[in-house]
Parts: sequence; structure tokens; C-alpha cells
Amino acid sequence: MKTIGFAAAHASMLLWALLIAASFSAAAQVSQAIDPILLTGLRLLFCALVFLPLLLLKGDAIMTARGLLGHAVLGLLLALYFGSLFEALRYTSAVNTGTMFTLVPLMTLVFEAVLTPDSSLKQRIVPMLLAAAGAVLLIMKGTGPGELPSLYALTVYGIGCLAMALYAPLSQRLKANSLKGRGPVPMTFWNMLFGALFLLVFCGFSGGWRSASLLTLNDFYWLMYLAVFATLATFWLLHRAIGVIAPSSVISYIYLSTLFITLFHWLWGRQMPLPLELAGAMLVGIGMFALLMSSRRAVSAMVQG
Repeated sequence: MKTIGFAAAHASMLLWALLIAASFSAAAQVSQAIDPILLTGLRLLFCALVFLPLLLLKGDAIMTARGLLGHAVLGLLLALYFGSLFEALRYTSAVNTGTMFTLVPLMTLVFEAVLTPDSSLKQRIVPMLLAAAGAVLLIMKGTGPGELPSLYALTVYGIGCLAMALYAPLSQRLKANSLKGRGPVPMTFWNMLFGALFLLVFCGFSGGWRSASLLTLNDFYWLMYLAVFATLATFWLLHRAIGVIAPSSVISYIYLSTLFITLFHWLWGRQMPLPLELAGAMLVGIGMFALLMSSRRAVSAMVQG
């Protein structure tokens, strides 16, 4: 692993965090009358189709049965996460799901220890806990009484968070076996294609497909924006970074997204930061900086070894 690869991977994830943060405002522009699982399925399908010409050009369209199975499993994890998120939001607030999502990088660390064990795992625990605590403070600023999630929502979204936590370590593990040599383009294409198929099949059974008739031209434009920038670009950047830096470090960049969202509110919303927000922002910054330093030490040790 070269230092330039390390720097490029972290730069990719910094851009990833910015795109994720910006996607929330864009998602709010799409009509709430349309089934969200249908929208997500269409986003993933459009992303896969955009990558198809590049896939054919690079000659990566040929796939073995084991490779297809690996992509199907990864696509199912994506479908489980998005499906559980929208189901949970029917019974609890976005604040609660956002708070629960802060556990995903820590869950990823556990899966990483099992699937891709590494001697530097322990060095990432404290920085990730600091960043997670800061993200919780940023998210919880709007929490009031009566916003506790139901047990059903907690269970459903918990399954989805486990699926998302497993996604990055399992991707790295499969890249060393049945998906060996697969680059970011084929990984993104096949995983999104299978994820889209699972979600659209679910919509076929649930009846969510009927809301497609409510799509307006404005919804279509925002859907294309979300597909290209909030889905296609972010997953390509994610797969570009996986394998260069540890999966748990990759997913930890979601804490920076939380910080960026708060910064957007401060700057563009002209809102004065609350003491709780300032404390959270500091913890996220310290945790992510410490995580970056621990990753750099791990790379240096690997190069010297």
C-alpha cells in the first residue's frame, strides 16, 4: 500500500461525507407521496445503468456464478438497510434513526475483527467512540420527550444497521476471494443492480409501485441528482477506499457528514451554534483526527514490515 493511495482514499471519503451531507436537502425536494422504497430502488437501478457502458467498455461484464452470488449478498445487505430505514421511520423520528446509525461504524469494527482481523483494530476504538459521542450530541440537539423509538422500530432498524455494518468488511473479504480483482466500477454496478432488484421486487408485492404514477418532472430531476451524486458517486468512492483503509475507518466518515450537516445549518441557515452542538463538533473533529493518525501509523507499520 502506497502513501499516495492512503491519501487518495481519505480524500475520497472526505468528498463522500460532503456528498452524503448535501443529499439530505436534495431528498427533501422529492414528493413525500411517493413510496420511499420505490424511490430508492429506482435510484439504485439508474446508478447501475449509468455504469453499464463503462462496465462493457472495460470488459468487466463477465461474471462467474460465485461472483454473482457474492454481489447478490452485498446487494441484499443494501436492500435490507434501506428497507429497514423506511419501515422504522414510519414508527419513529429521523433523530432516533440518526442516533442509532452512529453505532454502525462500531458494529463495522466488530465485523472487521471477525472477517478481516488486523493488529491496528484496538487503535481505532477510542477515536471512533469520541467521534460517535460527538455525532450523538449533534443529532440529539432536537430531541424532546416522547421521541423514544418503539421496540419494533428499534428491532427493524437494528437489523438494517447490522446489514450496513457488515457491507464494507464483507466487501473486502469477498474481494480477496470470489470477487478478487474487482474494481470500484463493477463492484458498484453489480451491488446496486442486485439491491435495486430486491427493492423493486418488494415494491411489487407491497403495492408501492402504484405511487410511481405520482412522479412529476421535478421529482424526476431530483431523483436523477440523488442517483448520480448521492448514490452512484458515494458508492464508487466507498469502494475506491475499501481495501486501502480499514472498513471501520471508511464508515466512520459518516460522523463527518453529521458535522457537515450541522455546519450547513450554521452557515446557510444563519443559526447560532448551541453549546451542545459545539461540544459535539469538537468531539467529532478530535475523534476523526485521531482516527486519521492511527490509520497513518498502521500504513507506516505495514510499509516498514
